[in-house]
Amino acid sequence: MSVGSGARTRASTPPPAPGRARRWTSLVAAAAAGALIAAAAVLLTRDDEPDRRARAELPPLPGPGARVIGRPIRVGAEPSGIDAGATNVWVASGADGTVSVIDPTVDSPLEVRLRVGGRPSAVRIGSGSVWVTSSHDDTVTRIDPGRIRITRTIPVGDSPSAVTTSPGAAWVANQDDDTVVRIDTRSGHTVGREPIEVGQAPASIAHFDDSVWVSNVEDDTVSRIDVRSRRVVETIPVGDQPYGLAVGDGAVWVANLEDDTVSRIDPGSNQVVRTIAVGDRPGYLDAGTGFIWVPNSGDGTVTAIDTRTNRVVGKPLKVGPTADRVAVVPGAVWVTSSTDGTVTRIEPDESP
Repeated sequence: MSVGSGARTRASTPPPAPGRARRWTSLVAAAAAGALIAAAAVLLTRDDEPDRRARAELPPLPGPGARVIGRPIRVGAEPSGIDAGATNVWVASGADGTVSVIDPTVDSPLEVRLRVGGRPSAVRIGSGSVWVTSSHDDTVTRIDPGRIRITRTIPVGDSPSAVTTSPGAAWVANQDDDTVVRIDTRSGHTVGREPIEVGQAPASIAHFDDSVWVSNVEDDTVSRIDVRSRRVVETIPVGDQPYGLAVGDGAVWVANLEDDTVSRIDPGSNQVVRTIAVGDRPGYLDAGTGFIWVPNSGDGTVTAIDTRTNRVVGKPLKVGPTADRVAVVPGAVWVTSSTDGTVTRIEPDESP
């Protein structure tokens, strides 16, 4: 069932990246009857192709032995975006318009906290910068990770919800006008006379295989954009309310919020080849070498999927009242909980 086909039948945790004038706001509010959850010097450029190959060469991180490390780390109010690099973890907080920087060697935020645009909604490390979308200001903020300073604020489309990078470009999904725009990372300006039209309410975006992949919440699809022509070349049906989207082990993985599943897309055939049941209301997932880590916002757990078998491994790991977004680097999985304003660190089992 698509979001536009009727009200939801169970209690809903709204998506963590709300726009200013969401088309589905009244439907979600009626089903939720609750609070709206606002779903480094960095050497790791996550979406650039050379770095993806380097990550793939690392040994797999087994899921069953994963464990929570230490206490939850308090950041800004309603963390709404997270990404992790080789040096720091970057967390955007939607309610107070800030970005916190966590030093993973001590598991605590640095004293500096950057104030960005209104209602920051997503964070991505790439092309030597940290990129933060701000849904209320219709901007993307570019941060120098070495100096931890804002270097540019770039106007984009209506209610930007997600950002990714490819060599020489940053790509931004705009949730309220159903578009994607491309930013030239050298000039800091958007490219092209017209934005790229995708499906309804794009929520997540990732770069892989000379394409940009976009999840569209309201029509239950994923759009595939060719980076050279900047045109949509495929529209792929997936599950109910696809929010999170990530790339791992040669596939595109999509978390379907309303049917509690993850879809695996084969880029060769542009088809869903496996649908995997996970926890309650899966959100913004991420790929670690050998595993897809899925935050389940409805029950505050994280599920690990083995990419070789397409099966869930171990039991879901409880992290907090909610689990909304994850960021994965070798040796750590970082998870946001928007209801209590914290980030939890999971240590995967790296034993043979």
